[in-house]
Amino acid sequence: MRIRHNLSLASPALIALIALLLVDIILGDYEFFIIINQGITNQILDFSCVYLFILLFSASFILSLIIVFTSHKSSSKVSGLLSIISGFLAYGIGSLLKVLFGRPRPFEVLPARVIGLIHTTSFSFPSTTTMLVFSLAFPILFDRPRLGASLVTLSFLMGFSVVYTGFHFPGDVIAGAFFSLIITLCMDNIKPRIESFLDRLERLKRSL
Repeated sequence: MRIRHNLSLASPALIALIALLLVDIILGDYEFFIIINQGITNQILDFSCVYLFILLFSASFILSLIIVFTSHKSSSKVSGLLSIISGFLAYGIGSLLKVLFGRPRPFEVLPARVIGLIHTTSFSFPSTTTMLVFSLAFPILFDRPRLGASLVTLSFLMGFSVVYTGFHFPGDVIAGAFFSLIITLCMDNIKPRIESFLDRLERLKRSL
């Protein structure tokens, strides 16, 4: 029941990911990358993808955490905790998958346009940045749909930015988002246990 409810909340993001996957299959991952990385470039997107989207996501996520952790609902506080745990877990899993698949970065196999402050040479698939931001966003979405929707939207923009700046193929981002959804759905199954533990702990404090 929880998975069905959460999938319903995540359905707009899931539909968008499926649509992107179909486009990626039809065009080809390399061709789709070239379109994003070189076909739509402009100074506004340069600034947004290198600086603005990161700042917007960071500020929105911090604000979201403040809201859920100051909530009177224990479920919201647990969602904030799960968001942080899921983010670290997803990033770790993504890093291991990178080594397993060993896919080169776009700029190592294509004449890619690379912009940004950090030029890394680690593997490309999946995008750990995408896995991180989506795994931070989905637990908030499951508990506070309106609050989480903005984070998920910004996660898509973050995914777009790592392709636009030349660090990832579209397939890396799409796969990363799917992996994040699976991870956060699994993590959400332990939420009732954490809530029950916190409730017992609160009752114990009151009895002392």
